[in-house]
Amino acid sequence: MTRERLERVRIGLLGLGRIADLQVLGYREHPRVEIAAVCDRDAERARARAAEWGVPRVYTDPERLFADPEIDAVDVATPHQLHAEHAIAALEAGKHVSLQKPPTRTLEELDRVAAAAAKSGRLLRVFENFAYYPPHRKAKELVDAGAIGVPLSVRVKTAAGRPDRGWKVEMASLGWRMSRAQCGGGPTTFDHGYHCFQMGRHFIPAEVERVHAFIHWTQLGDDAWYDGPALISWQYAGSPPRFGSWEVIASLGMAVRSKYYVSDDRLEIHGTEGVVWVNRCTGKLLDEPSVVLYREGETRAFHDLDVDWADSFRLGTRDFADALLEGRDCFQDVGDARKTLAFALAAARSADEAREVTIAEMG
Repeated sequence: MTRERLERVRIGLLGLGRIADLQVLGYREHPRVEIAAVCDRDAERARARAAEWGVPRVYTDPERLFADPEIDAVDVATPHQLHAEHAIAALEAGKHVSLQKPPTRTLEELDRVAAAAAKSGRLLRVFENFAYYPPHRKAKELVDAGAIGVPLSVRVKTAAGRPDRGWKVEMASLGWRMSRAQCGGGPTTFDHGYHCFQMGRHFIPAEVERVHAFIHWTQLGDDAWYDGPALISWQYAGSPPRFGSWEVIASLGMAVRSKYYVSDDRLEIHGTEGVVWVNRCTGKLLDEPSVVLYREGETRAFHDLDVDWADSFRLGTRDFADALLEGRDCFQDVGDARKTLAFALAAARSADEAREVTIAEMG
């Protein structure tokens, strides 16, 4: 869709938790973006963020942020149970919206957000930063160029590590993620899982058709659950026969080298003529090239890629700003996001009901 181009983007940040440290990077570095306001229910945190980033206006009430005539767009990074409410209110106030993944807890919620976006004529994009991670982009470039022939399989492996390493995350942030009602699923297979399900879709030119999942749940409190280990497999539609899988290992005694969350994700995309491996993402489990290609009996390693996970946020937020400046859409549009969300919800239903689930039955 073509829309009016902005001369300058004045953005308001809603939700200033741990991920805001990375979410802000691309905006602060963009010459035609101004962070015009921040908003968080924690007034002390909001004031501290504003002082750190040189932001002129501070809100604790989202409605005041949405009503601010000096705001063009809102970056929504609040807990999942508030995503639909906040996105719809921002769109109805005439703001463009970047909505943190997963966009909503249910397809019904997402459909209401999509309807509000269509009515408003404003840009709505779901922010899925893994697609912007430079090693993932390189792997996608290789696959699309035919480097492995016809892609047949995507395998994702997530290693969760010892929680005393990496980022320090407030208990309040962990708490809502461990509530299935507030999160929409589990902290691993839904909150983080949206990334991995998107990677499952990203490299194969066919829709996911059916899903089967084993997810082990451990109760940690009255309304606190941890979902790991897990093993999820799926089949793509059409021919040739193609399958994918995602395994979560809860190695909670293992030290994962990471500046960020204490987990790491590895990808293998296997084709008719070769294989591409992506060997790191959030962390750095192994000292090896981030992307490796095997083809025609030879191995090629790519050593010159930016591998800091923060770069995926820089590139992703910059793309949103550039889309507003250029009057264009940007990844991930709501239709594509709905497919990834349906995939994630199908995996949860499969595990809960101990059966294979088709994407079609998700609605």
